[in-house]
Amino acid sequence: MARVACLVFVPMLVGTASAHDLWLIPPAAPKAKLVVQAAVGMDFPNSEFAPDPERYPRKFIVRPDGTQSPLKSAGKDGMSAWLEGEAAPGINVIAVETAPKILALDADRFNEYLVTDGLPHIFRLRAKEKTLNQPAKERYRKSPTALAMIGPGKNGAWDKPLDLPLQIVPLQNPFERKVGDTIRVRVYFQKTPLADANLGWQHPGDGDTARGTVRTNTKGEALIPIARAGLITIRLTHMTRPKMPDYEWESFWTTLTFRVPGLAAVAPEKHE
Repeated sequence: MARVACLVFVPMLVGTASAHDLWLIPPAAPKAKLVVQAAVGMDFPNSEFAPDPERYPRKFIVRPDGTQSPLKSAGKDGMSAWLEGEAAPGINVIAVETAPKILALDADRFNEYLVTDGLPHIFRLRAKEKTLNQPAKERYRKSPTALAMIGPGKNGAWDKPLDLPLQIVPLQNPFERKVGDTIRVRVYFQKTPLADANLGWQHPGDGDTARGTVRTNTKGEALIPIARAGLITIRLTHMTRPKMPDYEWESFWTTLTFRVPGLAAVAPEKHE
């Protein structure tokens, strides 16, 4: 068996104006009528503004038997938006995909974004090509997922890749993990395992700096430590260079969010 990449407990700074993760936050006590919070930011799980799920071309729940049910926008509340759909007993996978957008950045902002968001290889490529002083046009899209377990059933399709551009898939049941454990995950890009992907993870209260980072091995796998009960998110940005007429770079963003079993402070639900 191939060795999983070693954990690296170093901060991954994520403070650029253009860098915002999209999280799907499952409720503390999920029910068959599943209500999920959508939040945007870098200080997990605090949202900087309310996203607009109405504009997401894809939003759905994969129920434990593998069937899909649609997610619908359920309004906004302050800085958050809400989605709801019909789930089933067991582990449900919640997923959305945003529409691609093009962003133009000046040279300094693009270089800072590359260094602080786990893309130093792109920065080194620009340095090698002597293009660090050039602005950049980037197309980006996001495909976050979350897991919600309803009732005592633990069956589900949580370990299967979906038809998403970029996805972090657990290879061990997250709801059987406990504080002090690790969880093995695999990254899929266009349904293919992605090696050397720079994963970061955060718990509430960590601020906008990842608690730690780790690179995936040749199988696209890595181990993420479980430090606390309650919410955890694992995040990744992956960038390619298609050199299209309207943009040179293309980035793909994803997060995987779930609740580690155990005692943890739970904020009151705001959405009824």
